[in-house]
Amino acid sequence: MFAEEWPLMMFTLISQLAIGSFIILVFVRAFLAKQDAPMAMKLTNPGFKAVGALMVLSLVFSLFHLGTPSGAYRSILNLGSSWLSREILTAGGFLVFWFVSYRSYQKNNASALGWLTSLIGLAAIFSMVNIYSHSVRPAWTNVNTYVAFYGAMLALGSLGAAALIVYAAKGIEVSSSVVAQLKKVSLIAGVAVILPLLYLPLYINGLANGDAAAQASSQLLTGSYIFLLVLRGLISLAGAGLLFYAIRQIGKKAAFRNLVYSALVLIIIGEFIGRYVFYGSAVSIMIGLN
Repeated sequence: MFAEEWPLMMFTLISQLAIGSFIILVFVRAFLAKQDAPMAMKLTNPGFKAVGALMVLSLVFSLFHLGTPSGAYRSILNLGSSWLSREILTAGGFLVFWFVSYRSYQKNNASALGWLTSLIGLAAIFSMVNIYSHSVRPAWTNVNTYVAFYGAMLALGSLGAAALIVYAAKGIEVSSSVVAQLKKVSLIAGVAVILPLLYLPLYINGLANGDAAAQASSQLLTGSYIFLLVLRGLISLAGAGLLFYAIRQIGKKAAFRNLVYSALVLIIIGEFIGRYVFYGSAVSIMIGLN
């Protein structure tokens, strides 16, 4: 993988962690607020705060790819034709609306703002995906890029939100309603991990039946990257399974928080490997030609 793609990899992963965590926290907050608004605030406000720090960090990595902050200013001038411009606008817009939402959530408001901010976050991921799906690399110009990026957003976001909630719940007796919401989060994480893995054989088969560049990517995925693909799948499944197990240990084992944190680490490692393969296996049409 080329050195200039490392900042992009970190930007995409961290921004998907931030946006996914925010969306899951909004859902959890909305359900918990119906039963216990003060508890909902205590369990989600620290998580909302952490999302902002994560998003700022992701944008810092994006600047390394552009070279200088002035590069971001120039890149945003082509909204009508450039997905990069739209990505910058929506990612920056998410950060702005996150701040407004966070301030409102501190006052136990912002329900509508939270949903609006979530939509802007989804738009940011959509813009991010389309940068790759409109490239000259067949490995990126198909539905797998949508599956991979939105799957990562939900997998990382579910684990991130769960970890932030259980951290905020330290010293607080967790109610049955909180446990119910965390169980739903664990199911979302499982689906977000399993679906991309199920789609992977179809993706590789489609590349194998494509042009020279697509076939070259298929050969990389079934050759030099096959070990990483299998490892990624095992680690990600272990992370989702561990979260599912940990949530069901609330009230039974005091160490359930450490299990949740460990599950988050496993998912981060799995998505990191997956994103590394995503960049490393993409062959340009120009390279694929004889």
